[in-house]
Formats: sequence, structure tokens, C-alpha cells
Amino acid sequence: MTIFSTPKSLVGLVGRRQVFTFVVALCLFAPSGGLRAEDPATYTKATLDAWLQRYATAKPDFKPGEVLGAKDLERIRPFVPPGFLDRLNFPELKMPIIAPRAHTPRRDFMACTEKYQSQVKLETDGALANYVCGQPFANGSLDPNDPLSGLKAAWNFEYRWQNYGLFGLTFFSAWDRFGGAHAGRSPMPIEPPPPQWTAGVKYQTRLPSDASHYYRGGGTFERTASSFYQRVYFSHLAQLANQGGVLGTPNAGDFIWKDFTGFYSPFDVRGTVFIVYRYADAHRADDAWAYDPKQRRVRRISAEAKSDSLLGTDTTFDDFYTFSGHQLQWQWKFLGWKDLLCMMDLKEDYPYLYGPDGDVPDDVWSVRRFAVLERIPTDPRYPYSSVLMFWDAENWHPWQSLSFRRDKKLWKILTYVYKWSEDFTDWSEITHGLEASVMMANFVTDLQNRRATLTFGFGSGYPDVSLDHVKKLFDINTLEEIHR
Repeated sequence: MTIFSTPKSLVGLVGRRQVFTFVVALCLFAPSGGLRAEDPATYTKATLDAWLQRYATAKPDFKPGEVLGAKDLERIRPFVPPGFLDRLNFPELKMPIIAPRAHTPRRDFMACTEKYQSQVKLETDGALANYVCGQPFANGSLDPNDPLSGLKAAWNFEYRWQNYGLFGLTFFSAWDRFGGAHAGRSPMPIEPPPPQWTAGVKYQTRLPSDASHYYRGGGTFERTASSFYQRVYFSHLAQLANQGGVLGTPNAGDFIWKDFTGFYSPFDVRGTVFIVYRYADAHRADDAWAYDPKQRRVRRISAEAKSDSLLGTDTTFDDFYTFSGHQLQWQWKFLGWKDLLCMMDLKEDYPYLYGPDGDVPDDVWSVRRFAVLERIPTDPRYPYSSVLMFWDAENWHPWQSLSFRRDKKLWKILTYVYKWSEDFTDWSEITHGLEASVMMANFVTDLQNRRATLTFGFGSGYPDVSLDHVKKLFDINTLEEIHR
């Protein structure tokens, strides 16, 4: 299915059965003055296909300066996917519209792109060849009719501009059950992680003292957790192009990145750490380890565990950033480009939530262009049948993904919100000069199980790194020394 196409014969393109599904879906999406009453948990991949096909080239009839609300849902519908649009159907909805701004990556990344992009190729197995730094493939080279464009887009996403990688001083997560109210159960204090974990980044901004100020709206909070996260890229670094693009640590060229996720609340998971190594060899499986503070030992994590729930949240390791798996372990389809309403330029330094279940971000919205990708697992045991993703056309940062169960029903909606690095007041010491979209929060809404995981980033950015600290942070042998 290609959202670019305007076929002469719909029957000739997709066949009679698909035409029937398409026509039925169009009827379901016909303007009616409001959303259909059907439970969004019954939506399927065909529902999303029909929405993409119908609104492929839609342009907004609203302008910057307008404030849209629940009465405007039909105007919003072409730019918000089914399932997520249903979450916006409440009387208090306010969507201030701002003009989209340039999100061009920093000059050193753009220089790498200009210098090396023309030499980058795909190997016959899908791995990258002749890649040095910058964006591997030009946007103009991506064509929905080219079966290799999906994989090319996936490599563009992998190597989007992030300086040395995402640093999150405190990621505060709430397990949110639909219905009820979380009054009295809202998270209050925001504590910093153990200083051993954060020693590589210097900061002066103080953490907010009350997280409940940001978690508004309804929903029942069953549990909260605090974690520290850092990803560090070791190779293909545009800012180190004159040094071969590799970090100054031993064997840095053997790795693309390494991830560190450490939990320090609540008490029953305090000190739990996960470390993942992603190798430069596209065919080599990740190495991953978990430190269990109760047993005081490190154990390896199998590849299959990366598709499992992370400590009871609705997130998996493979879901990080909408996709954090191996490109060659998936089938890829580039479906074209689509204008969407998104939150890529928060006005506030911290996100706010509201809505009946407390899972809707409350800030300014803009219309931006996105690449539309579908990934399909090659492993028949994988819990998803496919995932639909929207990645920013200018800097390839993710806005949203929609995952489908094996029965093709819409399962989870993962949404990210961002603030432009140069716009921060708090945390400017770790954001200014990056010229990047800084991930502020992510919200995973599980439609099938009527719950959500709401995660805020306090102290997020892509700062420079200390080489000595990087060596210690990702050294498996020191895990027992750097936990509480």
C-alpha cells in the first residue's frame, strides 16, 4: 500500500477484497460531526491503511494562531491517526497551532552529509556500505515504489543527528489505568539518580520538586518509577569527522551505540540496571545484561527478551525511540510522506498532561512533514504483526508509532514530544548549541488493556561526554560498584 498513489483503477491496484475493506473504512471515517462510537480497540491495520489512503495529500484549513478544540475534530482528523484522535475527544481539548520551524541538524552533521552521502550504498544483504557520517540517503531518493526505500529510511533514522546520544537525568514513569482519578496517587518528589551514574555530565539546573504539577487529568496511577538513561554513540560521529568519526575509547569503532538504563525507585527495583551493546557489524546480535540488586549478580538478556515488557511498563527495548531493533531483522516499507499535527516545539520546559485518562500532552501543536514507514517482523513469534511509524522528514526524529497485534488489531500508540534545544531556559547548559529536537516525554497508550505508561524526561539533552565516565558506565564488571 502506497499513500502516494492515485491509481487509475483501484481494483487493479489492490484487488476486490481490499477495495471492499477500503470502502467500508471510508464509510466509517465519513464526517459525522464527531468521532464514531466504535471502541478504538477494535481498529485494525485496515483502519489505518484507509485513513492514510484517504488523507494522503490533505492540507490543513487552519492556520497558526488558531486554537482548535473538540468541535474541530473533523478538521483535525486528516492529520491525526485513528486511535490517537479518539484520545483527543474530550470537551477541555485545546490545541494552540503554531507555525512549523526549521529543524535543520547542526552544521557539522550537514557537512558530513554533503561530503559523504553520494558514496553510501546498500549491500546485497541490506547493510550499509561506504557510510562515514551524516544522513546516509537523500530524502529525494526515497520512493514508495522502490522496495529498498524502506530500509534506506530505516538507516536514515538510525543515524539521525543526536550529538553523542540522549541523556536523561530523570525519567519519571507512571503506570496509568484508564478511568478514575489519580488524586493522592500522583508522583510528588523528583529525586536525582545516584551520582555515579551521572558523573559524565555537568549540570546546574535543579529538578522540579513536585511531579504531580505536570501529571494532570484523570486516570488511576497504580505505580510510579524513576530511572536514569544514557545512550552513547561510539562511531560515525560527525563532530569527530576529522578523527575518523570514532569516540576516543578502546575499540570504539566496533560499536554503533551503548545503552544504560538504571532504576532507582521504587524500592523493589532500586539498583536494577540494563546495559545494551549495539555492534557496528549489522549481522551481530546485541549483547545485553541486567544487574539484579537483590541477587547482586549480572545476567545476560536473551534477544527474545528485548520484545518483552520492561519492568511491567508498556514499553519494550525494541520500542525505544519507536524503533531500537536491528534493521536487518525486519521487512521495511516506505509508504511516502504525510503532513501530521505534532508536538515538536514545546513552549514549556517540561511537558504537561491532561484528558480523561491523563495521557494527552498539553502544549502547542504544529503541522510537520513525516516519513511514513511500516516494519514487519521476520520472526513469526514476535508479538507485533507490524508497526506503523512517523519520522520527521527534516531531522528523522520520531513522532509516533502504532503497533498491531498478531490479529492485526491496533494495540499500542507510542507518542513522543520535543522541545528545540536552543529554546530551553532550564537545562540550557546541556541543550544549547546542539541544534536538535530534544525528547521531553513519551506516552505509551495500550488500547487493548486500557492503560498507559506516562514517562517524563527531567533533564534531557544530547550533551558532550566524558570518555573516562563512558568507560566506567558501560563496563559490565563495575555494575556492582555503581548501584545503590
